Amino acid sequence: MAKRIHLHVKVRDAMGNVTVYDTAGLVDEPPVIHEVVFDPPMVPSGGSTRLTIRAHDPEDEALTYEVVASEGVIEPTDQPNVFVWRAA
Repeated sequence: MAKRIHLHVKVRDAMGNVTVYDTAGLVDEPPVIHEVVFDPPMVPSGGSTRLTIRAHDPEDEALTYEVVASEGVIEPTDQPNVFVWRAA
């Protein structure tokens, strides 16, 4: 759920007259990554592992995922939060 922020606004003119306005705004919170699971957790050179990202968005907005590896190859699967990493 978006975080509600309360604002108290005061506007003053040169004569000292003041108008006050109270309002609220919403802040969209970033997604939360709960864990990243490798199955199996260790692979030999040239082997592969299934990478599952468990995450959620506080406002229940749809998530997209991107994974970049320093070596090897990342391949998407038919599930947006699951990838295959092929070790170099």
